[in-house]
Amino acid sequence: MNRTTPVTVVIPAYQAGAYLRVTLESLQQQTAVPEAVVVVDDGSTDDTAAIARQFGVHLVQQAQKGPGAARNRGLELATTEFVAFLDADDWFAPDKLERAVAWLDQSEAACLATDAWIVRNDRLEGRKNQKRVVPTVLTMEHLLQDNPVVCSTVVARTAAVRAVGGFDEHPDLVATEDFDLWLRMSQREPLAYVNEPLTFYRVHAGSLSANTRFVRGLERILEQVAKQHEGEAHFQNLVRHRLADVRLDLAWDLLAAGRKAEARAMIREASKLACTWKGLRMKLRSLLPT
Repeated sequence: MNRTTPVTVVIPAYQAGAYLRVTLESLQQQTAVPEAVVVVDDGSTDDTAAIARQFGVHLVQQAQKGPGAARNRGLELATTEFVAFLDADDWFAPDKLERAVAWLDQSEAACLATDAWIVRNDRLEGRKNQKRVVPTVLTMEHLLQDNPVVCSTVVARTAAVRAVGGFDEHPDLVATEDFDLWLRMSQREPLAYVNEPLTFYRVHAGSLSANTRFVRGLERILEQVAKQHEGEAHFQNLVRHRLADVRLDLAWDLLAAGRKAEARAMIREASKLACTWKGLRMKLRSLLPT
């Protein structure tokens, strides 16, 4: 029998019947299995709950409230020293939890993230962070410039997550509530990062509406950061550059959809926040004929 490790794995699940079985099997196959697994069924109408029952995990069913609220419900139930977050369509490598807890014990860090394998249409596409250098210590400044953290890679001390209030459940933060949490945790203590992919992270086709919601969520988060660091030029500059960057990413998607006028408007907004080479390249691209 595999050893256990003092981890509660929290899985928010909405219409996850197509993926949840693989997710839960990966927890059964851990070299050090978690003491507890909590699946929070967030208003599903498919067989999500039935699959969770088959695996004998702690199942909570609630009306749909969003992933932040679902993770918070699981966090409330955690009685272990550590909590791991795992989305219902992702899964762990067999030694994920054993190694993560060992790293946390050794470093005495409050929160650990790792790299992740990207899976698209059931095909491995490489590592999430393979094209960038990620430091082993993620400060708030690092996170404001670029967020390398995939939620399903994170294992943290349960008390540390509770100390900052868990996930913000505001509807504008759906898809960005995890970034908000990492920022708040990093204000107390930097996050540890290990450049090894120990989670398999499914990427699904996005939509312009989802990307627009992502920008709206980041705006809300970064407005709070700007208020907290009013008068601090360094942080104000980081916020402006990040707000510009996410607008340019949305402009790219708008250009790909043939919506040039909207893309140019977004590029203009970005340029007012921060003048960057990326913005200049995007402006030139928007002027090219289709």
